[in-house]
Amino acid sequence: MSNHTKSVEVTPESIWNCIVDRLERELPRQTFLTWFKPLEAVSFDGRRLTLRVPSRFYYDWIEGHYSQNVRDAADETVGGHIDIAYVVEPNRRSPISLEESTAATIINKKSSRKDYTDSRLNPRYTFDSFVEGDCNRFARAAALAIAESPGMTPYNPLLIYGGAGLGKTHLIQAIGNLVTEKSSNSRVLYVTSEQFTSDFVEAIRSGRSESFSRLYRTVDVLLLDDVHFFMAKNKTQEEFFHTFNALHHTGKQLVFSSDCPPRELDGFDKRLVSRLQWGLVAELLTPDFETRLAILERLSEMERVALPGEVAQLIATHIKDNVRTLRSALIHILAQSSLLNRKISVELARKAIKGLVKNPLQGVSIERIQEITAEELGITGDLIRSKTRKKAVSEARQIAIYLCTEMTKSTLKAIGLQFGGRNHATVIHSRNLVKEKMKKDGKFAETIEDLKRRIEITSI
Repeated sequence: MSNHTKSVEVTPESIWNCIVDRLERELPRQTFLTWFKPLEAVSFDGRRLTLRVPSRFYYDWIEGHYSQNVRDAADETVGGHIDIAYVVEPNRRSPISLEESTAATIINKKSSRKDYTDSRLNPRYTFDSFVEGDCNRFARAAALAIAESPGMTPYNPLLIYGGAGLGKTHLIQAIGNLVTEKSSNSRVLYVTSEQFTSDFVEAIRSGRSESFSRLYRTVDVLLLDDVHFFMAKNKTQEEFFHTFNALHHTGKQLVFSSDCPPRELDGFDKRLVSRLQWGLVAELLTPDFETRLAILERLSEMERVALPGEVAQLIATHIKDNVRTLRSALIHILAQSSLLNRKISVELARKAIKGLVKNPLQGVSIERIQEITAEELGITGDLIRSKTRKKAVSEARQIAIYLCTEMTKSTLKAIGLQFGGRNHATVIHSRNLVKEKMKKDGKFAETIEDLKRRIEITSI
């Protein structure tokens, strides 16, 4: 313990107060008041300080932006390294209005692997919290079947592969959580391949090979994340090979994740590649628009935030790669709303996620209006720009021209040129026809407003 803390009683509160003092000195005042003032110390066992945060949003934001500040302040306070854990539990000190919750979710940021009886499962990762869609339905069904009858299905091993942030870790930990819930006697171990390698190297260094084998070869369910990490690590692959054989031979369940299918694991022992394909290989794909909307709805429910439908559509339209980026977009929006004390709106969301969008559209354009109007009214973009006078096409063209006059700063001449070289008089005529029809036909007016919202949402 450093000299600074010797004069105070070593309690969770005293440790945290010292850390807070340092954070207050090095961070902007508004940042400190917003993100750290609401935190409370829960416990300190000499190795780990547990803090209470008012929502998952707080945890994500602190870990994403200030984790190094907290670690440095904590290590300086105690004169050595300690782990930081978080308990997500609403409290009255939070400046964000949240519903009271009796359930607390414990999230360990970094903990010692010496406590071998701990499965290392994150309780948030369950089948209930995993949003199902066409992109993951097969993998989820296989994972659920295994969780209900570990070691008793043909799916042994199960290897789930896919890109980053698609839910591999969530699914394999959901298996462990359900197995643990159904049978408290089942020994479940979740570990990353990096940690497996680290444990193996440490066992060799310290002469504890037998302890390592007892840990990894006596579990009922082994959940091993990111097996691609074993590429070109020959000794670790050899140990993994023997661990695999020992568990599989005794009917224990093996579940792995990877960023690619087994056949693409370069630098892997052929015997291992073969064994990884013994059971079932399931792929996770990029979520489609409907699944992304459902994921955002689930995430907002977890944060106890009412996310407007138009904002959810904006995010789901532009954030297409993975669940992790969807969560990041939601956190950015919540942070903007909290820090600026503004309601969540399309305008706020558009600014908040602009940096996360790949190849963003530069505002509303004539081309974008033509594209969406044609899509919504069931014709092609080429037709809307053509000379044809067919009724359905003419009506769609008039609507698109009207929207261009309302939503862009383009001149009448420029708009006409984009619609097959029509003159400004035709543009004025089309605009007036749509305006008159909107006044007389409420349903038509609603259609136009819906189109405007769709165009706004899809343009950043």
